[in-house]
Amino acid sequence: MKYIFLLLLIVASVGVFIAIIVPRWDEVKTERTTVATYNANLAIANQLQESRQSLIAQYNNISKTDLDNITTLLPDSVDNIRLIIQLDSLATKNGLSSLRSVDYDPTQVPTTNPDGTTTTPAATDPTTDPTTSLLPYGQFVISFETTGQYSNFLSFLSDMEKNLRLVDITEVDFTSPDPSATGAASIADGMDYKVTLTTYWLKQ
Repeated sequence: MKYIFLLLLIVASVGVFIAIIVPRWDEVKTERTTVATYNANLAIANQLQESRQSLIAQYNNISKTDLDNITTLLPDSVDNIRLIIQLDSLATKNGLSSLRSVDYDPTQVPTTNPDGTTTTPAATDPTTDPTTSLLPYGQFVISFETTGQYSNFLSFLSDMEKNLRLVDITEVDFTSPDPSATGAASIADGMDYKVTLTTYWLKQ
């Protein structure tokens, strides 16, 4: 009888262990895993916060002059009007005529959405490379014509290379005036130049 009672007690203990202790232990292990995950996420959040504060401190240490130069180098919008004014100023500074026949695709100019983001219609054109919409920067192609001596044109190109606004000259066409049609005075003025270039802007 004594052995039967001990046997029942052992069976009851095992049943309690299986029915109560094991599920609770599984819950504890699950909670520990959850807590460990939260702690890891919190550590990452703290690291990101520290990195953010460090970047803000570095940004605040940049002088206004340097910030203006960075904005000029890679503006956060096309700012096509200012670009045209800058190019015209460089042309006249180097003895060339004012720009004429300025041409660009208006769809390259991004529009501002109500949520503050920008959309470039050309990027969604199915005929364009779809990967361009994934780039962190946009491209703006513009062409113009000017007239002057070749040496002045070379000086103009040199100033464009030194200019803070980032541009890539993709095409230059030279046209010399026809003496029989324009006369000697026009020949002395130099040649006609058509320049096509690409500039860039940083997407927000």
